[in-house]
Amino acid sequence: MKGHFKLALAAAFLFASAGIFGIAAPSANADVITNPGTAGSIPQVNSGNVLKDYNENALNVVNNSTPQGNVSKKYKKYSLDPTGYNYGNSYNTIAGSSQSNTFKTKFFLPDGFNVSNFQHGNFQSVTLDGDGNIYFIESNGTNTNQGAIVKFNMAKLQQLGVGSDVLLLWRAFDYFNPYTTDGQAHNDEYNQINAQLQGAFDKVQTLTTTLNQNKSWQNNQNNYMKNAQKWYYSWKTKKAKYQKISKSYKYSYNTRAKAKKTVKTATSKMARWMKSYQMHKAKIAKYNTKISGIQSQIDTYQGQIDDAKAQNPDMFKYVDIAQTAQLSPEVDIGHGQTLSYNPQNKHIYLAEDNTLSDLASRDDNNTVLEMDPNTLKPIREYNFKMYHGDSANLQLHTLAFDKDGNAYWGRKLNGGYMFFYGRLDQNGVSFQASSSMVGKRGGSTNQGVAVNPANNRLYFVSDDILTSVPTSGIQSGNFSADDIHYQAFDSGREFESLAFDQDGYGYLMVLWPPELMQSTEPLN
Repeated sequence: MKGHFKLALAAAFLFASAGIFGIAAPSANADVITNPGTAGSIPQVNSGNVLKDYNENALNVVNNSTPQGNVSKKYKKYSLDPTGYNYGNSYNTIAGSSQSNTFKTKFFLPDGFNVSNFQHGNFQSVTLDGDGNIYFIESNGTNTNQGAIVKFNMAKLQQLGVGSDVLLLWRAFDYFNPYTTDGQAHNDEYNQINAQLQGAFDKVQTLTTTLNQNKSWQNNQNNYMKNAQKWYYSWKTKKAKYQKISKSYKYSYNTRAKAKKTVKTATSKMARWMKSYQMHKAKIAKYNTKISGIQSQIDTYQGQIDDAKAQNPDMFKYVDIAQTAQLSPEVDIGHGQTLSYNPQNKHIYLAEDNTLSDLASRDDNNTVLEMDPNTLKPIREYNFKMYHGDSANLQLHTLAFDKDGNAYWGRKLNGGYMFFYGRLDQNGVSFQASSSMVGKRGGSTNQGVAVNPANNRLYFVSDDILTSVPTSGIQSGNFSADDIHYQAFDSGREFESLAFDQDGYGYLMVLWPPELMQSTEPLN
């Protein structure tokens, strides 16, 4: 299929259940679907220099022996056959790998999601949250630095049969391709049905927008509650410490008197933070009730839509699959390699790295976009510098978070790979280099990093090889060659990105065609 892949169902129908836009339903016809709004004005956080400088010559270079990935930058490419049977792929680990494992095709991705006429299935990054949702970055193409984030609920896709038919997701969007005669006819046919159910569609979309917004507010309250809990226990620990001092006669009268004052202050602070904790906890409970009520209303109107679907099952099979997609506004994605989920605050992050090198001057900023995964709208944009030496200003090209919200990124250094760790969230931005680095990397490209929540290891991705180190070893700087694990392959495909579910299974995105693969075993 040639040309831009553009889903041309009436927008009020296609995105009703998924609540994609977060705005009022646009007037649409069979040929046009309006983009899902704009990013709008984004709050800016300017942090200055956030990198603790380091001496490259002082790094401990771990002398490891790595298997070899694809260093040629030449790839096997093929096209899908929309009229025939398309087999999934299966790639086994090769000699030198730390385990026996296989990546198998989960599904092929569509050629576009109607965000821009530049789209051609150029997916650059993948990440998963803790609730079974998967997110992709689709790039508009080389030199545009623009694209959109696409979100799917994996359980819904599985229920709709995508797990058993690797081409079903691709086929669902191709069914309504406006650049084919059949696709346009399918759009025209549906528009007639759509007009009869417009009222139910509008209700579902409006209520879903309200639902997503309330989920976002509830998540904020949850973050506030956890913060209050943290400070409550901090003051509780301090109170216990000074209570012992205030009652022990091995200390002077003045020391005991000061300790009593600290105990009094701590008691007051504990009461304050407990009150804050209980307030936010109560608000979360109220949101639960409100969200449940909204969902009940959605289910009522969705029932009317489902009755209509039963009258034309072939068409609505593809509509149901398309409805699982949720789109962000078109945003600056840079090279699109850094899409990552922070389990600590449940937000997603994207570095807007518009050059492949480091920043041109000390005046330039790294820019990272933080987004709400419920609405896929930007929350804030971080601007910061990372000074190294007297002149360099490092640029972020990879990014991942562990379960505690610690941020990691990595870069190539000579023939090896070095790591950075720190924080990047609403509480601040800071990074420092790990004192140890991998001496030999098995690939030439630096495609991204990902943290496996099941084993707390950080993986860096290159073509046909995944290399990992314990996050604890990165922070302490204490890891050996035996601590470095490898999953090497001989696929000849371009490895774009890696993500993990909560059980440690890997999800690998490869090109071309764009394809999501899943490991048969958790990665070690």
